[in-house]
Amino acid sequence: MKKKDQLILYKKYHTDRDDERLGLFLEIAGKFNISNVIYPGSFVHITPSFVFPKVIYVDSYKKAKVFFDDPSVYEYICKNKIYQDKPVVRFYLKNYTGNIDEPEKSFDLLISQYAGFISQGSKKYLKVGGILLANNSHGDAGMASIDKDYKFIGTINKRSGGKYKFSDKNLNEYFIPKKHIVITKKYLEKIKKGIGYTRYAADYVFRRVN
Repeated sequence: MKKKDQLILYKKYHTDRDDERLGLFLEIAGKFNISNVIYPGSFVHITPSFVFPKVIYVDSYKKAKVFFDDPSVYEYICKNKIYQDKPVVRFYLKNYTGNIDEPEKSFDLLISQYAGFISQGSKKYLKVGGILLANNSHGDAGMASIDKDYKFIGTINKRSGGKYKFSDKNLNEYFIPKKHIVITKKYLEKIKKGIGYTRYAADYVFRRVN
């Protein structure tokens, strides 16, 4: 694929699938004071850069590096951003369990979407008081819910028109297994997927407390 064609990947995997999730990041931005973001396992999902002025992307997939190396990607972000500042966009071709050249405990938001246990492998980059946004596709929300370093503070669900809604109501009703099993980190690491809970949300919001 030629460099000039790189934006086709974003269109293919996100725009064409109605999976840009712009409303998700707008909702988070409206609820919390967030400036700098780290997104491990991002692939080519650049939507957070439309909302947040500094986003660090991490992925081990080589096609993602080719994508981010294309100047047209940055130009596209500049055209679609909703803030005044110049975007800061950096990409690391790394497995998220490794180290990157960014300060630990320095990010306001850690994004975990469809990429494994980001809450564990990249926790060190989220500052105490920072926000973890996780879905449970690969079990990461469930993992964070039993991690003493995180506090479960809300859910986000998609509404009509591409909008999303944050709620901090009835949080005690979430993360209750349908089956009578003991949920441990070791168990979740073994099955590597979300388990059945009695109540679901599209995304879960945690605050790092330790």
